Amino acid sequence: MRVHSPGCIVGAVLWGLAAAGCMPSHRMTPDPAPARTCPETSASSWYFPEDAGDNQRLEEWCATVGPVVRKTIPDGRFGSLDPGDSLTVVAWNVAVGSGDVLGFLHAEMGLTCSGASSELRAGSPHFALLVQEAFRSSPDVPESYNDRATPRQVPEKKRPGERLDAVDVAERCGLSLAYVAAARNGSEPRDGMREDKGVAIVSTLRLSDIIGIELPYEAARRVAVAATLHARNGGSLRVVSVHLISMAPPARILTTGNGSRLRQGLALVDALHQAEIARSGTDSTSSGPASTVLAGDFNTWSDRETTLRRLREHFPDSPPPLGKGTHGTFPTDHILFRESDAAESPRLIEESYTRIENRYHSDHHAIRATVLFSE
Repeated sequence: MRVHSPGCIVGAVLWGLAAAGCMPSHRMTPDPAPARTCPETSASSWYFPEDAGDNQRLEEWCATVGPVVRKTIPDGRFGSLDPGDSLTVVAWNVAVGSGDVLGFLHAEMGLTCSGASSELRAGSPHFALLVQEAFRSSPDVPESYNDRATPRQVPEKKRPGERLDAVDVAERCGLSLAYVAAARNGSEPRDGMREDKGVAIVSTLRLSDIIGIELPYEAARRVAVAATLHARNGGSLRVVSVHLISMAPPARILTTGNGSRLRQGLALVDALHQAEIARSGTDSTSSGPASTVLAGDFNTWSDRETTLRRLREHFPDSPPPLGKGTHGTFPTDHILFRESDAAESPRLIEESYTRIENRYHSDHHAIRATVLFSE
C-alpha cells in the first residue's frame, strides 16, 4: 500500500475545499449599502455588490480615490458618426504612465492632438479607446489614505514623450472622457501630485449614459465604466471598459473555489442587465438589449478559461479568440460583442479583430475591432 506524505494529503484537502467552495454572491444593485459614503452617487449612476462583506472593504478603498471625471462632449473637429460609417473600438492596458498614449493615438488612430483644433487624418474612422490602468494626477485625489487599501505605486519604464494622465489626454486631444478610479497609485505624491488609477473611455464621439460599476471585492477594488455612443441615424452602441482581478490570495481562493474572476465577470453581466431594465423600463426582452462591446484586461491565462467562456455566453456575437498573447504569452485582453435586435443595430466585423503589434512602451498589446453602423 502506498503511503502518502502529509504534504500531499494537506494539498489534496485544500484542493477539495477550493473545488467545493461556495462562491459568494455576484448579485449587483443600483442602491449603495447604508454605510457607504463613497463613491458620490448624486452626479453619477453606479452599480454595487449586494454582499455586505464586499461593501466594507470597497468603502475603505474608495475613500482613497477622487471622483468620477465626465467630459461628455468632445472639443475636436470630428463631426458626426453617419449611417454607414464605422467605429474603431480599442482596448489597451497602458500600464499607468508607461504607455505612450499620444504616440498611439497619432500612429494608430490617425489623430492630430491640438485641443479644440484636434482632428482625424482623412480616412480615419471615429474611435472609442477603452483604457485599463489609466491614471489621474490631481489635487482631487484625497490627502488621506488607508495603508490596508493603498497599493504600491506602479513602477514605470522610461520612455520618450510626455507623461499625461487621462484628463490631460482628453483635453490635449479634444476627446470626450469617462474616467473611474479603482484605487490609489501609491501613498506618496509623484512630481508633487497625488494619483489614482482605474479605467477610462476616451472617444471622438459624445458619451451618454455613463455608468460606474464597482465589482465584488477580490484582493483589490476593481471597477468598470460604461457609456453609450450614438450615430446620426439613431443607432447606438454601449461600450464597457473593464479590468478584472489578476490573482486572489490563497485564503480567498478557499472561500470562492478559485472563482474570483468568474464572480466579477458575472457581477458585471448582472449590472449591465439591470442597466438595460432601467433603460427600457421593463424586464421584457421584447426591445432586446443594446448592442454592447465589453472589452479590456480580463487577466485570463487561457482563451478557454471559465470566466471567458461564461462571458461569451452573454456576448454571443463576439469574434473568435485571437490566439495570441497580449501580455507576454498570456491572452489577457479581449473584445466581446452582443448585437441588438434593433433594425439599426451596429455589427462587429469579425475579421477586423486584431492585435496591434507595437506596444508603445506598455506591457500590453492593444487590441482593436471595427463596428459598422447600418445605413
